[in-house]
Amino acid sequence: MLIRRLLPRLTTIIPVRTTNSSPDRARQTWSIVKQTKYMYCSRPESQIDTKTRLCWKCKALITSAIEFFCPSCNIIQRPLKKTTYFEIMDSPKTFDVNTVQLNDKYKELQWKLHPDKFSDVSEEEKKISEEQSSRVNEAYVTLLKPLSRGLYLLNLHGEHVTESEATSTDGEFLAAIMEKYEQISSSSEERLEEIQKENNEHLEKCIQDISDAFAQGDIQTARQEVIKLNYYNNVAEYIRNQGDWS
Repeated sequence: MLIRRLLPRLTTIIPVRTTNSSPDRARQTWSIVKQTKYMYCSRPESQIDTKTRLCWKCKALITSAIEFFCPSCNIIQRPLKKTTYFEIMDSPKTFDVNTVQLNDKYKELQWKLHPDKFSDVSEEEKKISEEQSSRVNEAYVTLLKPLSRGLYLLNLHGEHVTESEATSTDGEFLAAIMEKYEQISSSSEERLEEIQKENNEHLEKCIQDISDAFAQGDIQTARQEVIKLNYYNNVAEYIRNQGDWS
């Protein structure tokens, strides 16, 4: 049982000067221009492409999907569901992530978006800051670790796999994992250190294989290696649980 638990029209109307122009005609022409202008400026969000939107407060056009504040009124904006974690954290959409830059970006965003900085604003702004801060947390945690990052990349490529679903059907591989658990359960501390070293080598190779597979566009191989990584992570956790050493 323990093993199983692990295991977005502008019509331009230009008034034309004529010899028959009259004040009434001029007023009528400019009225059309004015109406057309307002039609354009207040177009619904449904007519804007997916990477642009309107500020919920001042209705100014925001052209970036990852703009956290309106460039016109500086009001915090609601998070866009279609924005990926890589976009949020300003990181290339690859398996190889610079974790130092990721940490720096996380601190920068939380300094700007954390709810504590929105204590004296409207309830709507407070709610949005909580949503944005939570989304940044999700992005950071997901991209920080190789396993969660790999699973997320698989999902972006159409391979919808969760950590609990990351199970292998390779009998030989599963047998080797089972044997490893048995060894851990009955090994001395010295032997556990050897097993941990072996498992760390498996983890490093697996992470490199995942990186290579994604770089080559081989999603199926990446999927298989991510599943293996899940098992090796569980073995590492099981070893750590055998004592207070690591």
